[in-house]
Formats: sequence, C-alpha cells, structure tokens
Amino acid sequence: MGLLSTIIHADQLFTGIPTALLLLLVIRYTYRRFATPLAHAPLAKTNNFWLAAFGLVPPPSNTTDKLSEFLIQVGQDRQQTPVSVVWSIMGTPLVLVNTLKGIKDVLVEGQTKQKNMNPPTNVQRGNLICFIQNLVFGGKSINNTIGEEWRWRRHVLLPPFQSRQLVPNLLPYVATRTKELLDVFEENANQSTALEVDELFQNLTMDVINFYLYGRGDLNYDMVGGRTNLKNEHLKLGLGFQSVEAWLPFGINHTNWAQRAFRPSRERLKDFIRDSLQDALAEGAKKEDGVFQSVAACAYASGKYDGKYEDLVNDMLSLTFAGYDTTAHTLAFCFSELARHPDIQEQLFQQVNAVLGPAPVDPASITADKLSQIPLLTAVYRETMRKYPAVAFIPVHVNHDTIVDGVVVPRGAEIWCNLRGLQMNQDVFPNPDEFNPFRWIRNNDHPDDKQHEFPDLSFTLGPHSCLGKNLAILELRTVIACTINQFTMSLKPGNIIDTKIVLTTKPRNGVWVHFQKRK
Repeated sequence: MGLLSTIIHADQLFTGIPTALLLLLVIRYTYRRFATPLAHAPLAKTNNFWLAAFGLVPPPSNTTDKLSEFLIQVGQDRQQTPVSVVWSIMGTPLVLVNTLKGIKDVLVEGQTKQKNMNPPTNVQRGNLICFIQNLVFGGKSINNTIGEEWRWRRHVLLPPFQSRQLVPNLLPYVATRTKELLDVFEENANQSTALEVDELFQNLTMDVINFYLYGRGDLNYDMVGGRTNLKNEHLKLGLGFQSVEAWLPFGINHTNWAQRAFRPSRERLKDFIRDSLQDALAEGAKKEDGVFQSVAACAYASGKYDGKYEDLVNDMLSLTFAGYDTTAHTLAFCFSELARHPDIQEQLFQQVNAVLGPAPVDPASITADKLSQIPLLTAVYRETMRKYPAVAFIPVHVNHDTIVDGVVVPRGAEIWCNLRGLQMNQDVFPNPDEFNPFRWIRNNDHPDDKQHEFPDLSFTLGPHSCLGKNLAILELRTVIACTINQFTMSLKPGNIIDTKIVLTTKPRNGVWVHFQKRK
C-alpha cells in the first residue's frame, strides 16, 4: 500500500504542477491584458503564428513578404491610430506605433537620457536584440549595447561621419568608384544585355565603407576570398539572426556546433578587420587640417579603445554590416522605379545635366555643393526610401510607462515603430503606391501640402539616429546623378519588383536593368 500511495501522490504532483503553471500563465495573461492602459487599444490582427503568439518577427518567406503586408495593413487602417497591439501568449504587449507624432515620442523623447531615472531612458534597444546581436557578432559593439556602453561608442564614432570630415575625405573615392560602375553599365549597353544592379551596388557600397573605415582601397581581400566575396561572408554572418540553434539554452548556443552556419564567416571577417586595422592605425596620423584619414584611426586615437582592441574590431564589423546593403538595396529599388518612369528620368536628366555638364563627367569635378543643387535628385531617393524603407520598423523595449501620441504604453511592453505602414498611409502620402518624387518638392500652389516636411525616418530619429546617414546620402546622390547623366534605363521584361525582409528590405527577385547611352 505504501508504494501504491507514493505512486498516487507522485502522479498527483506531476499532474498538479503543470496545471498550476498553466493557471499562473492564464492569470498573468489576464492581468496584463486587461489591467493595463492598453486594455482597450485596437488589436493588430495577424494570422502569422510567430507574430500572434510571441510578438516576434516571422521568418522570411521565399514567396511573399508577409511582414510588409502586415505592417502596411496596420498603417493604413485609420482605426489603428495612433497605436495598435498584438498580445503575445505571455501577455506582453507588442505595440505598433502608427503615427509620426508617436514615433517621435518614442525615438526622440523616449531615448533622451533623463536625470534621477534608472534606467535613464524611457525606452531602449530590446534585450533580445542585444542578446542575438552580441551572440552573432561575438562580442559587444555599438549595435548591441545600451546606456554608457553605447554612449561612449557613439561619441567616439560620430565625428568622422559628420559632413565636415566625411565629404572631403570620401567624395573623391565615391566619384571614382562610381565611374568604374558606369564603365560596367556602358559595356552592357554596348552588348544590349540586362544587368542585375543590386549585386553591383552591394560591391560598390562595400568598397566605399571599407575605404572610409580604414583609409585605403588596397586591403587584403584574399583573406575573405576576394573583394566581391566580402559581401557574401556578411550574408553568411547574417544567417545567425535566423538560426534556431542561436536560442538554445545552457550555453549550447555558444558552441561551434550551434554557430556552424555563421561562425566561420565571422572569424574570417574579424581576421580581415584586424589585418586592415594594422595598416590603418599605423598610418593614422592626422592630416594638416586635423582630420583623420580613416574612421578607425579617429576612433583609436580617442583612447577609449585602450585595452579594448576587440571592441574596436567588433565596432568596425558592425559598421560594415549595417553600412553597405541598406544603401545598395535603396539604389536598386530607385533604379527599378526610374526604369519604369522614363518621364521622371528625363526631368531628372535635365536638372543633373544643367549642374554637372555633359557626360562623361570627370570625377574630380563632382562636389557635394553641386549635388545639393539638384532638387529632383534628392526627391527621387527620398521617395525611394518612403516606398521601400531599408528598415521596415524600429523595435524598442519600454523601461518606464511612456506616453506615445496620447496613449500610455506600460513598462515592460515592446514597441515597433511602424515605418513601413506609416509611409504607405494614404492620409499622410496620397496615392502611396505611386512613385511620385515631386511630393518631396515644395509646391507653392498648394501651401497646405506638407509631404515634403516629412522626416527621413529610414535613418531613424533622436539620439540613435543613423551614424552613416551622410555617407549614404553621398553615395545615393553621386550614383544616381552620374548614371542618369550618361544613360537611359528600362526594366527587363518579366522582372517583377517585390520586397523581402531579411533584416533589411531587399528586392526579392533582384533588379534587372537595360542601359542605353544617351546621345
């Protein structure tokens, strides 16, 4: 009887514990769901399991961009302003912010450091993002730290990306590298064949960011399988963000087995960076005007990386990873739209040609001042970023109760600033599916039209705004202007332009363009 009694009690115990845990989860969910300022907020409905159950980004699909569809549907639904909510099974609210005022409240006010508050900001980079980025990149960097760890990196790395230093140091190289790209376009124009431009733009932007980080173009690319293979190593590194093994517990996710999909690429990239840093720091003396020859030299001279050399390696890796494909994909989407709008091509050509003169243009004659004198050029890349934002949403974690466009978002919530949805909102941008760069040019006949005043959300706002904004704009203006001045373009028949989000927004089917030399 004693054995039977023990078995019965054990059975009751093993039955009772799961029941109790389930009851606790139900109570927790009910409390979080209904005893909160968000109890009556509109629901952002989705059929996606990962979004609905856990509030997580769904894995990218090989056929359709379900994430963009969801974000746009939410952003265009007037009933879901200023915010809407996805409730995870744990009762944690995922709050989608769907208005410009709300996004400013989050990114500007929410990320501004406050006195006598711990943590010192109302919102911050999410813990899951910090965790997975740290794991994939193998250490701390500007893209996976918060608080003072992030702040000193930002302070050190910002100066070389400001226009005063960036333009004179980098524009000559960007113009020369663009001339090399135009030679490829001309060769294919002579052969009447289509080119897939997204990959070509990735090669260009990768060359540019590495030149600026290390101050030279003749880096030891053999260490990563050649110059054009460098981007492929970064793509393999990015597999870590989609790896199931990266989330395994008990330290399993740190093993070579769990990281087999991306660790070899990370180590090759870091060896390449260490080798590049060796020369950059050896030649890092200031120029006569006090400007450093490279980002690496400027950062190292700050003294902040003393005893933290691997932190410098990690930051260079993060800057490269974030600084090449976003601009390249934006250029590809831009060319896809121009290729389908010959009327816009012609109007842009007239403005560019009036400033730069007849093609081919001497790279040395291109200046930032000239590029800034072409209003339609700016409008074209801004309209591209509106329709195809490189970053579809900006995620943050809520540290303290925060007012977002009049709605109290409680501590512990997760926020997605819905850039993709807001920029396709018909109340903000009429006819949002139309590629219309003229919406970014002030129209004196319609003074109430404020579309041109909309901020560059793709570069984010506030203290965490994109370090590389000036670099990206320099590349966009130079490549678009020089190309349109020398060529007309058309889209290859059958090339369907669609988006796919794999960390950033990319063209799912590539962008295939026919180039023809202007007469």
